Amino acid sequence: MMAAIPAPRWTLPAPTTGGDILRRTAHHVRPHIKTTVSAWAIEHREYDPTTLPWQPEIMDTLSDPEVAEVGMIKPSQCGGTEIGLAWLGWIVDTDPSDTLVCQPDQNMAGIFSKTRLRKLIDETPAVKRKLKPTADADTVHLKLFQGMELAAVWPVPSQFTQRPVRYGWLDDYDQYDEDIGSSKDKGGQGSGESLLEGRNTSHEGREKKFISSSPAREDGGGVEAFVEGGTDERLQPICPHCGDRWEIDILTDLHFDRKGTADEAEASAYVTCAAGCVLEPSDRRAVLDSLTDLPAKGFVSANPTASKRRRSFRVDGLMALTSWPKLARLWREALMAWELRQDESKLRTFYNTKGGKNYRSQASGEKPVVSADLRKRLTMGWRLGTVPRGPTVLNLIIDVQHDRFECGVVGYGRDGERWLIDRFAIDVMDDGLTQVSPFIHTEHWKVLLPLFDRKYPMVDDGGAVVGHAPILSITVDTGGSDRKGDQATAGAKWFWNAARALGVHQSRITLVKGGSNRDGKKLMPPGEFADQKVKGGAKRNSARLWLPNVHKIKNVIDAKLRRQKPGPGYIHLPGGEFVDGTDQRIFGLTDEHLDEITAEELKKGKWEKLRARNETLDILVYGEAAILKPPFAQSRTDMRWVPKDYRIIWPAQGVIVLPAPAANDPAPVPSAEPVAVNATPPPPKPVRSRTAPRRSGGWMNRLGSR
Repeated sequence: MMAAIPAPRWTLPAPTTGGDILRRTAHHVRPHIKTTVSAWAIEHREYDPTTLPWQPEIMDTLSDPEVAEVGMIKPSQCGGTEIGLAWLGWIVDTDPSDTLVCQPDQNMAGIFSKTRLRKLIDETPAVKRKLKPTADADTVHLKLFQGMELAAVWPVPSQFTQRPVRYGWLDDYDQYDEDIGSSKDKGGQGSGESLLEGRNTSHEGREKKFISSSPAREDGGGVEAFVEGGTDERLQPICPHCGDRWEIDILTDLHFDRKGTADEAEASAYVTCAAGCVLEPSDRRAVLDSLTDLPAKGFVSANPTASKRRRSFRVDGLMALTSWPKLARLWREALMAWELRQDESKLRTFYNTKGGKNYRSQASGEKPVVSADLRKRLTMGWRLGTVPRGPTVLNLIIDVQHDRFECGVVGYGRDGERWLIDRFAIDVMDDGLTQVSPFIHTEHWKVLLPLFDRKYPMVDDGGAVVGHAPILSITVDTGGSDRKGDQATAGAKWFWNAARALGVHQSRITLVKGGSNRDGKKLMPPGEFADQKVKGGAKRNSARLWLPNVHKIKNVIDAKLRRQKPGPGYIHLPGGEFVDGTDQRIFGLTDEHLDEITAEELKKGKWEKLRARNETLDILVYGEAAILKPPFAQSRTDMRWVPKDYRIIWPAQGVIVLPAPAANDPAPVPSAEPVAVNATPPPPKPVRSRTAPRRSGGWMNRLGSR
């Protein structure tokens, strides 16, 4: 019999028919379905337009062919990113054209691509099937879709070159530089909007740009200026009680207990409409739902004569996702930070990210503090160089000049209350003849070492000296004087090493240099080691250099100087005494010192010098910075952080404690009346005998027995 023929090891595929080819390529010739961004998002993104009913209006504006520019100023957590992502998906699926998405920096552009764009592709089949199948089609900063490319860039000139695009989205716009690519030596290439405008040139008449951001520019530039230049539309919902429409505004319509705690503010929160109706938090849903059937979803233009070419929108914080009680709580916490510490950072964050408003500094628009204002707040009867009741601890601050050390002592109390205890200068060495030269001779810094042992007389209301207050720490400004090339860093390092050699704890020595980044988030960033190893890396046994944000701290000092009544946040200034029969003062701050405090003025968000000498202001500024570092107060307003050995403790009434004053202690103030001294010494404490502890054999003994 013949053997059976084995089956073939392969099979021929079925022949490709014309129908197969048509099915694979039909989507290339399928007519585009004319749809809006919101309708596309509902179909493909499971988008719920009832959550925030005003969102579809902005979405549909992005697909309106008559609109070329769209702007949105908004709070955080209001769905702004979802609006932009829905627009990108709509572009890929229905109108493929080269598109650019810009984030504030390279890191944020990468995060946006890996998290937001990646999810858009993976969770949206209509977008995923348009992604090209090649290996290089899905990189971090470039996505290649059928008929288009989507680039994730950041605002530097090179990212905008050779990249003609029809669509562009500038997100978090207020975080961009105003003049992109500028430096000290040359100017930049303009704003992000102007750079994007240049990329749209080849698509003129069909281009569209979307600029969105929470506001972050006090001068009103950035996204706020862009919105003001368009239709500038604001939300006007319907009051569920009276039926009237009103322009909702978190700054005027949100009410709560502004004197109590954050919990009390949260519990008492409510909103009022223009007619005065009280809307409880439970009415929030009804206010939002009222937008659904209104024209333009409740948006009303504040600039009705503006062209429709640029439609711009303002979204109020009360119409975002954060509940009204939570907004009240956050606002009260920010107000408390201002009241206790004169710290505007929380207020600025609340206005910008929760309110959707640009924050104007508490000092902006006010007349600057002048010397005459400070003379009115002088405490007469209090002599310079003495400690009144109030402060809990003292710090000494040194502002280094080319031929002297300008020194001041600041006292600290709870809730940000301050006292300028002393103000003096050291211009000669201990021999009384040699002129100090801190920038030339580092050894001249030894004249500062005795200051660690300085003690100040504590004077009661009657003028009697009842004790002496020690110095907790010394803070040195290493920034240099106004003379070119003057730097105090080398001498300050010598001083730090000399003090450490004498046994002074490192926390009692603070070397500071004013930070140049006035937009920094922290008042006192972590300190950096001043010395470096030969092979790189920091010497961890070297001095730490702290770079406080002097711009923001000057705002704090300015706010403290505007306080009218003694108490939290107030700065007390010693007035001394009047000469009999005249208005001349002695033993207090001089008029020159007051002029130094007012030597700078806030202009256009930046502190500028009016006079050359500002040493006393710097002493107050760096005195505030001194306690912002660990292990001192940092953000605390109580005084529990003060070490026991340096805490100012007043003796019981009728008892005087007079420790031996330091050799360089200022002359004591004569007592107005004799005060009784407790002459009966306390009984000696019993001395308990101590036995020497047994010394167990350690690894050294075991090593020696081998």
